[in-house]
Amino acid sequence: MQSQKVVFKNKDLDLRLSGILYSPDNFNLSNDYPAIVVTGPMLSIKEQAQSVYAQRLADLGYITLVFDGSYFGESEGMPRQQELPEVKETDIEGAVDFLESLPFVDNNRIGGLGICGSGSYMSVAGVKEPRLKAIAAMVPAIADISKSNMASFFKPAEQVEAEKKAYEENKGEVTYLNFMPRAFDEGAAYYYTKRGQRPGWSNQVVSWSQLSLVKYNVPNIMKDMKKPYLVITGENAWSRDASTEVYNAVPGDDKEMHVIPEAGHFDLYDLEPYVSEVFDYIKPFFAKNL
Repeated sequence: MQSQKVVFKNKDLDLRLSGILYSPDNFNLSNDYPAIVVTGPMLSIKEQAQSVYAQRLADLGYITLVFDGSYFGESEGMPRQQELPEVKETDIEGAVDFLESLPFVDNNRIGGLGICGSGSYMSVAGVKEPRLKAIAAMVPAIADISKSNMASFFKPAEQVEAEKKAYEENKGEVTYLNFMPRAFDEGAAYYYTKRGQRPGWSNQVVSWSQLSLVKYNVPNIMKDMKKPYLVITGENAWSRDASTEVYNAVPGDDKEMHVIPEAGHFDLYDLEPYVSEVFDYIKPFFAKNL
């Protein structure tokens, strides 16, 4: 597996995004390769769980792209740390634009894989972005976020709206939500240890992000999904109900869902044997559909 840093644009926002392009060890410039955009959990940066999956996919012969979303990591955008579903979708469009620009990528064989929050964002991109031919979602965590445990991180809506208005009128500072408290033991075991802690990652999200998140009803959108779709969750994943709800909303039979025995949500980010068990399903899925 080889890697190189790249830069591409979110054209809607005119922002430069920082990415890593992975390619197989036996890369041949004369070949046309299938490619996969790989996106990670909410607030994540490119060096975290998404790179674990992107590297494994590159070893299987795919060109893969991970990136810092707008407002995060090494990418542009102010204020920092805005988690906005509509922006996540346009980031993915920019990633597809970039892959299409590469002469060694087969534009008819581009897929998407998302993890956790972006398991849901990537699922929606599968509905809205025609150039993505097949979608895999690992522990997709957003169904109707207003009814989920994540809503416990939110402030009263009136307070957040006032904070946003004050910032936009230069009368206040950016305010934040704490989206990954250390008291959340399973999450802390990933984000606050060498497993997931990376320079540039923060658990803070701009408070008015919740105004967009709370309106983001993924199952309603997934009723229009018409592409090959794979969902994988863990037997003990806290997100399992949301993943199931998103999966059940997809019509037709061109879909599959698998539950990894004994695995929790964060186990599927990077731990063995769980990731290898996930790839028992990912490998044939993309081999068939890309």
